[in-house]
Order: sequence, then C-alpha cells, then structure tokens
Amino acid sequence: MFAQTGPYDQIISSPRIRCRQTAQRLASHWQVPLTVRPEWAELDFGDLDGRPFAALTEHWALLEAFWQAPAMQTLPGAEPLAAFHDRVLAAWQTLLAELGSQRLLVVTHGGVIRQLVGHLLGADWRSGALQQALHLPYASLTRIWCWAGEPPVCQIRQLAAPPQHLWWQEEDAWYQRA
Repeated sequence: MFAQTGPYDQIISSPRIRCRQTAQRLASHWQVPLTVRPEWAELDFGDLDGRPFAALTEHWALLEAFWQAPAMQTLPGAEPLAAFHDRVLAAWQTLLAELGSQRLLVVTHGGVIRQLVGHLLGADWRSGALQQALHLPYASLTRIWCWAGEPPVCQIRQLAAPPQHLWWQEEDAWYQRA
C-alpha cells in the first residue's frame, strides 16, 4: 500500500459522476488535491447519452453506423468525433504544459483514453477500429509516463490494467456496473 500521501501529487477528474466519485474517494484517501475539469469528460452521445444499452435496440442501425465510421456519423444531438478529439488533445497539451515533475492521476473515460492512446501511437483516431479493438474495462488503469522536452516524450507503460489496483475492491464494489 502507498504511504498516506499516495502515489500521486494531484488528481484530475472528469466531471461525470462515475469518474468524479472515484476521484473524490482516491483524493480523500491519499490526501491530495482534486481538480475537476470538463475537458476530460467522455464523448457526449447526445440523445442517446445516459440511456441503458438494452433500451437502445430501436437505434441499432444508427449505432452500428457510428461504430463503423465514428468520424463520419454523428449521433443525434451528440458531440462530433472531430470536436471530441480536438477537446481531448487540447486537454492533453494543457496537462503536459502544467505537468512539471508532478505525478498526476487523471480519472477519465474509455473514449478519452482511446483518443490519447491513438494519438501516442500515431493511430487514425477517425477509425472505428480504434474504438472497437481497444477494450478498456471500467476502473482499469492506463499509465502514461512523460518526460520534459520539446516536445515532451511520452510512453505508454501500462494499458487497461484490471481494477485490482483499487484498495477498496474487496470492501465494496460500488464502481462495478451490473
């Protein structure tokens, strides 16, 4: 177990409740500052956002088209993938500029992580393959280490590690979805 101050100097979180609650619990446990930043939120799925997957059967054709070519098909009322990509990369650049020697934990979503991993690997962020082929379980941990420089050098050290890294895994399972 980490010392009382934890393995991080600061936690940054998406404002969405599933991330914010986890981040609040970690920040409290490790006694580190928490900053909630809207730019780390998941893609806004518009009219379909927040609806249970099982309730979307009437939208299967639309969803299939979106997952096959997400940059070409925007869901009703949703954030276009290009805008999402730009938002995530701007947040990433801001984070790199502010990083210094801090050890940061960013509590965010699978879509955000896919955009960052794709960016770091030089993958085509417009491709449905990036969205479909990279499985990121809930509460998984992806570690990206960065070193100062122009541009900073970043390396993916761990991708989608299972949630055993959370100390409360056996205490309760509030972070798991049914």
